[in-house]
Amino acid sequence: MDYYQTFILTSLLVLTLVITILSSRMKSVITPMQGMSITMFFSMNMGLTAGVLLGGYLQGNLYQSTILSIVIGVIAGLLCGISFGTISCLEGIMSGLMGGMMGAMLGEMINGEQLVKLVRLFLLLTISTIFLFLIFPNKSNQKGVNNKIWLLKPLLLVSIISFYLFGGVSYAENRIKLATNPPLHNEHTQITPSEKNEVKESKEIIIKILDMRYSPSNFVLEKNQPVKLILKNEDTVEHDIEIKIPTNSKEESEDNHENHGNEGNLENTIHLHTGPKEEQMIIFTPTASGLYEFVCTVPGHKESGMVGWITVT
Repeated sequence: MDYYQTFILTSLLVLTLVITILSSRMKSVITPMQGMSITMFFSMNMGLTAGVLLGGYLQGNLYQSTILSIVIGVIAGLLCGISFGTISCLEGIMSGLMGGMMGAMLGEMINGEQLVKLVRLFLLLTISTIFLFLIFPNKSNQKGVNNKIWLLKPLLLVSIISFYLFGGVSYAENRIKLATNPPLHNEHTQITPSEKNEVKESKEIIIKILDMRYSPSNFVLEKNQPVKLILKNEDTVEHDIEIKIPTNSKEESEDNHENHGNEGNLENTIHLHTGPKEEQMIIFTPTASGLYEFVCTVPGHKESGMVGWITVT
């Protein structure tokens, strides 16, 4: 789990605690209908935010991302609605379930840049739940809560949320620096056997293929650090891996003549092919931070779940 994922999930956890406390403190001035609206609004957006995030990072494993997103949405709806009664709890549970399901499916179908934009949107909507506690209560019934600093000074609340969105969230997004159109200054040259001693100094990543899945399907690399990528095909059919990523290093494939002729033909594209029960290796150095997708280009394999992500920091 990288910094961006950790930041967003931690934010959702803190926001859930805040909404739960507000619901408990203000249930006396919130009508049952208003409580249902708040619970539905919060749990739906919570499920959508978590779903898009997890669906994008767990692309190829829709079942796992859906279950995790549903659990997050349901728990959020339950905690928010429990202060407003049984009906609000049911409303929160079902809204969280629906939001988690839809978010995971949406995250499965989008790229990294679109994921960040949608997470930002749904996170803003989720945070906006706080303002419902300012809008809904009857002013004549607020004697018990009118001394709360966030209610007396709404500008302070807006300032805090703005700082979080434009400071914290933007910083987290900049940590991954999504590269949709990276500069192409890449040269692919083969390494000679006498240079293989350089491999010992590089970071070794082993990706295994079994049952139409990459394992691991999500890992982190450091910018300008040499990487030795080993692709082990434990399946009974041929597979490959293709990564569009800026590199600047000498590269080697152990079987250069069986890589579909793509090795070095596409600038900034790393392509490694393996037959059944075979193993191939390539060396490269990533030169730009960002979030990069890798897939199997054999027809039908990407659609079956052979997708993964590399985060370069």
